[in-house]
Amino acid sequence: MTNRLMVCLVDGDGNILASQPYDNFQYGQRSPEIVVPLRGERLVEILHNDLGKITFEDNHFKLKRILLSNVDVHVQAMILLGKIAEAVIIRRCQECPELNRKLFQLARRKKARTNTVNRFQAIGTGLKPTEQKYPKRYNSSDPQRDIIWVDETGQPALMSGSTTISGIEAGLQVKVSLHGIKYMVNDLLENRYEVPMVYFPINNDFEIVIDYLLRSGKAYMLDPQTQEYRGIIPGEDIVDIRAYDYDSFEEVKDYYPIICDLIDGRIQIDELVNIAYGHSSLKNAVLSTALQNSNASSIITR
Repeated sequence: MTNRLMVCLVDGDGNILASQPYDNFQYGQRSPEIVVPLRGERLVEILHNDLGKITFEDNHFKLKRILLSNVDVHVQAMILLGKIAEAVIIRRCQECPELNRKLFQLARRKKARTNTVNRFQAIGTGLKPTEQKYPKRYNSSDPQRDIIWVDETGQPALMSGSTTISGIEAGLQVKVSLHGIKYMVNDLLENRYEVPMVYFPINNDFEIVIDYLLRSGKAYMLDPQTQEYRGIIPGEDIVDIRAYDYDSFEEVKDYYPIICDLIDGRIQIDELVNIAYGHSSLKNAVLSTALQNSNASSIITR
């Protein structure tokens, strides 16, 4: 028998809970037995704390409907993953000052000194924490900016060429897609965006999208300095998240099969919580905090 390197998930006592060949784990589809315990806890927190997508009804946690039921589950998953990706990037910017600096500079379209970067923090325009802390900056349907940077007073950072009196708010669009040409390119061809786009290419099609855009010759963006339209520049106007933070990409990609199962009803939020947190007592301790703003009067776990 050929020797194989395995990836194993173990509990606190060293017992193997699940295993998968390393080559499949690295380069293929990760098994739910591996992914859910690794990512489930964080996903539950994002869905509830950042997106407000978890409700408590009839003593069960439920996922709020994303779109009409006749919309393809994968399309629904991509829409929800786009919001999840915003939350992931915000958290990663908080954890990694260097990533925050790079994305801040990308959004402003200019380099920034450390003391300038340190004055601002990234926030998601459609996330619950922004609604609570910076209500004037909250806009869940903003067609331009998914992520912006604000100072301690809530004032946004501006793009290069702006002044303290007037200017364009710096920001980033976040897109997640399995098929960028089918679901994302039209937005670039039919609209005129002010801010760079950060793309999560779940099917590794970033180069394909760029090639299509360049060949079309129809993708334009408003230059904030000249106020004239120009052709889209890869690496400035649209970037691959993997070039900035591969951990963010892998995290969002790992969420994809879980989100599809949740939307399609193959797994329930209750089940995800049980698997992610391991046992009921821990689940109660964590989720009682998460549900402080819920209308639920009690939580009963089985």
